[in-house]
Amino acid sequence: MFSWTALSDSGGVRYSSSGIPLETEPLSEGGFDAAILLASYKPDIASTAQTLSWLRRLDRSGCLLGCVDTGALVFARAGLLRRRPASTHPEAVAGFHRQFPDSLFVDRMYDFSPPRFSSAGGVATLDMTLALIGHFTNPRLVGRVAEILTYNPLSPEWMPRSIPHSVPEAVREAISIMQANLASGKSIADISKSVDTPIWKLNRQFKKHLHCAPTTYFVRLKLAKAREMLRNTTLPVGDIAAECGYENADAFSRAYRQLYGQAPSRDRNLQ
Repeated sequence: MFSWTALSDSGGVRYSSSGIPLETEPLSEGGFDAAILLASYKPDIASTAQTLSWLRRLDRSGCLLGCVDTGALVFARAGLLRRRPASTHPEAVAGFHRQFPDSLFVDRMYDFSPPRFSSAGGVATLDMTLALIGHFTNPRLVGRVAEILTYNPLSPEWMPRSIPHSVPEAVREAISIMQANLASGKSIADISKSVDTPIWKLNRQFKKHLHCAPTTYFVRLKLAKAREMLRNTTLPVGDIAAECGYENADAFSRAYRQLYGQAPSRDRNLQ
């Protein structure tokens, strides 16, 4: 069902970070359905003018574009992360933001939001690949592949399920921006400007397709991430609140209790 081709700027043998040789062909548009960028530990070297131009052309053609780990930096240099996010290793996300403050890097294991997909590297790339298989085939095949690999796919609770393509593009782009700015003070007004849609229209589209206002959806995303962090990290509740955009711990606790029916500390103690 799938075939793949390894490409590099000028073709020839290239080596992985562990020294494995790989025969590549010169860059070409080639009518690809998807392209995955791998930059290893040398994203600066990978960010050639030729590669950046190639990525932009593929993006304009509507090709599904993905990256792994440091490949997000190459995407940022190509200007591909201004409106859509890329997953980034948690140890690197702050440094990436400092280099490219206008790009959307997210602390997430993997993300699949066509026309972009990405992973933070390591085992999470398996989940990204399973999502890619599902995009072109069906959930049954995804489950079978995971079963053969004896792999239990990730299911980060705070990540919303895929938004159907029937939902307006402005809404899907707004959600991508929300996901990339859970810790920031970005407002719905800011987001509406980013997606070139008036607030009243964005509000109407959210209510029609997602049955809630943009503000409510944004809050739910933040609190879902907070719940995931509470249950899977030992960070203090105050630090988690700040990571999810709440400067005031009391306000965070009230919002959390309203959505989940119990205080954040109590939810952690249940685990």
